[in-house]
Amino acid sequence: MMSPISLLLILLFHAGFGEIPGSPGPLTEVSAIEGGRALLPCDVTPPTPGDFPILVLFYGGATGLPIYSIDARSGPQGRSKHWSELGGRAHFDLMSSPSGLVIDEVAATDHGHYRCRVDFGSSPTRNLRVKLLVVVPPRRVSILSGAGLEVSGVIGPYPVGGSLTLTCQVTGGSPRPWVTWWHEGSLLDDVAEEVKGQVIRNILILPNLSRQHLYRVLTCQASNSNLSLPLAATVTLDMSFPPLEVKILGGKAPLSEGKRYSLVCEAGGSKPSADLTWYIDGNLMTDTKNQVLAEGNVSRSTLHLTPTRMNNGAVVSCRADNSLLQAAAVEDSRRLEVYYSPRLHLRAGQNLNMSNIKEGDDVYFECDIQANPPVYRVEWFLNGIELHQNVTAGVIQSNQSLVLQKVGRRSSGLYTCRGLNVHGSATSNALQLNVKFSPVCSAGQKWVYGGGRQQPVNVTCQVEAHPEATTFRWAFNTSSEFAELPEDRVHSGRGRSLVVYTPQTHHDFGSLLCWGRNQVDTQHQPCVFHIVPAGVPEPVHNCSAWHNGSAAGEVVVACQAGWSGGLTQTFTLEVRHAPKGHSTPKGSTGSSKTHGSVGPGKLLASLKDQMEPHFTVTGLAPGTEYHLVVVASNAQGAAPSTVLVYLTPIDVAEKQTSAAAAEASESSPLASLAPIVGVVVGVVASLLVCSVVLVLVVRARTANTHSHSQTKIVYDKAAPGSKPDDGGFVQQQQQGPDIILVKSDSQSGGETQQLVAEYRGAHDGSFHITPAPTPLTTGVLVARETDALLQDPGITASATTTGILPSEGGGVATSCPRSSSSSFLPPRTATSYYPEGRDTPPSSSCIRRSPSEHVLQGHPDLCPQDPPGCTSARTLVVTCAHGGSHESSV
Repeated sequence: MMSPISLLLILLFHAGFGEIPGSPGPLTEVSAIEGGRALLPCDVTPPTPGDFPILVLFYGGATGLPIYSIDARSGPQGRSKHWSELGGRAHFDLMSSPSGLVIDEVAATDHGHYRCRVDFGSSPTRNLRVKLLVVVPPRRVSILSGAGLEVSGVIGPYPVGGSLTLTCQVTGGSPRPWVTWWHEGSLLDDVAEEVKGQVIRNILILPNLSRQHLYRVLTCQASNSNLSLPLAATVTLDMSFPPLEVKILGGKAPLSEGKRYSLVCEAGGSKPSADLTWYIDGNLMTDTKNQVLAEGNVSRSTLHLTPTRMNNGAVVSCRADNSLLQAAAVEDSRRLEVYYSPRLHLRAGQNLNMSNIKEGDDVYFECDIQANPPVYRVEWFLNGIELHQNVTAGVIQSNQSLVLQKVGRRSSGLYTCRGLNVHGSATSNALQLNVKFSPVCSAGQKWVYGGGRQQPVNVTCQVEAHPEATTFRWAFNTSSEFAELPEDRVHSGRGRSLVVYTPQTHHDFGSLLCWGRNQVDTQHQPCVFHIVPAGVPEPVHNCSAWHNGSAAGEVVVACQAGWSGGLTQTFTLEVRHAPKGHSTPKGSTGSSKTHGSVGPGKLLASLKDQMEPHFTVTGLAPGTEYHLVVVASNAQGAAPSTVLVYLTPIDVAEKQTSAAAAEASESSPLASLAPIVGVVVGVVASLLVCSVVLVLVVRARTANTHSHSQTKIVYDKAAPGSKPDDGGFVQQQQQGPDIILVKSDSQSGGETQQLVAEYRGAHDGSFHITPAPTPLTTGVLVARETDALLQDPGITASATTTGILPSEGGGVATSCPRSSSSSFLPPRTATSYYPEGRDTPPSSSCIRRSPSEHVLQGHPDLCPQDPPGCTSARTLVVTCAHGGSHESSV
């Protein structure tokens, strides 16, 4: 403890009231970091040689009290006494230059002024002043965001164009720290905006951030001395960028409907990577695949699209969004062009009532077409048959319209239109047109009916009409009378009418006239049915038989039917052996014809009740002569038979000669000429065979042109001893033989009768019968059918010949019917019936061009109004005189 007197002296010294030996020296400033080491210089070197310091005193701090002393007054310095107020933290270093008091672990309280006093043995006292500056580094540096939150590391992201405010806050430090903002060695800000006690702040503001601020490192430093490194805090800026561009890749070629396409969209310049979305006309598409390329700021999206015609003209767009910058989306769009095949809708013209179209009306259709590209062709069809422009016929095509002028009944049917473009074609829905027309006679019905007195005849009148005819009117017309038939004989329904007509006398043979009536009108031209006295049919004619080379022993027989006698006729074929004593010329094969002049041979097989005179016979023995008998018959009886004498060709095996015959021929003097003769004969035979085959082919084609499906009867018991044959012409129309012979020539009569019984009865199931369809009647009235009406020698006979006459300078051959001893008409002049009130026959007859129609040349009254394509013809009426009276008939 210092005595009160010493303390008082010290105070007086500092106050200037006392004298201290020596004058104060210059002030020396010494800086030291807190916790570091400080050297307070004090020069103890004597000013004069030989002198030495005897006392060193350090006074310091705010109190001015001694803190360290060295007392050498009692002896050399080595034995001097050291005293320290600072304890072990202070020691005097005489070896340093300059020498001085060293203070370790400098504390903030060590800050202040110090004085060093050195007393020498003989020299004056030396006083040195030292100012110790203790530097206290800042304790903490932190960076605060604009919201006042402490941030570090990577901060953000911040949008482009925005502003950034960061505050660097420094706590503690003496002297006051210098707070600055730096970027890569560049000073950004060194002005402290705010000081509160031990807290110093520097606010950094970065306006209008750009893409260059991405990953910029900002450092806040706090430094108050160069004795230590600055205290710093660092942040790294993260930015968010909107997409710079977005583009749909690829060309703009048209797409095809139904095909699958991939559209690719790329967007770049966005951070983070852009989100790509697809839209079609504002509708979000989900069938996409997204990916981010290696660059990181390029996004790619693929849209899988199967376009339809509904997508034509649609706008497909690709939109690039940054999830952090919703207002900065960009997009690219493209208008789709989709090619598709035409789509058509067929409709009737405006104000056209399709349910009430009558013959003679005008009809037009509109084909609405949607197609891309537009159609280059529009086609129209009626019942699948293409219609062509024909202004004369009233068929007019204009753009996508079809006009039918003055439609007829043939205009009815299913109409369609078809459009074609480069992508394909399409057919519209069909539109049915039903033209209402008054009844007309149906083609293909039976026109001539044969019958006897007191025998009822069922006559059917069938007409075509739309709607169907509901009522019918019948009349009887002969050259002597015209009378309506009572309604109780008429049975009508569904477009047809049946009348039961019974000729009572010979005056009752003539013509039945039939008119139909529907909602449109009454039939203008009646259907004329001829009732003639029934007779036996005519024999068949133009018969031929030929060998079918596709099957051994098979012969095809084909004839043309004669007049049926006014009734339905059937045909019978009998296969017989040639009678004894009758033979064909030696060495010939084939057939010859005769009409029942040869006696019958043994019956081998027969086939009856066939609707057509076409037969196939198989199982014939080679090298054998047969009689093929064809007979036509109806309810009145049978016609004279037509016999074909046929010699089957010799089988190849039978033509081979024996070895003995060969040796005999070799021994003959003419043997040497045999090869030459054989060659010549072979050439001639080949020419003959070729000619015969050619003729047979022509005949076969002609016969098969008129043939229909035949009734097939097959008996499956093989004929013993029969030999196969080959070679010849193959008839493709023949599906199987009509008759298969089952016995050889050596059959007995009993066996033949038994086979015939089996053939007719078919009780054992060995026969197969397929009925043939009823043949269509041609509807042509031939001269023989009119002969039955003109057989009275006492009256004038007349005939009407109808045909296609030449336009100029032509003529037609006519003949008058022969008279007969029987009379069906009275010997008087009669008036014939002509339609439409005429007293002469019509000037034309109708010839229909369609194969399904029949030429009604013999019935001018049956001709409907001339349809398109009907060829005009003239009717010639020839009147023949006999016995002084005259009569005309049609």
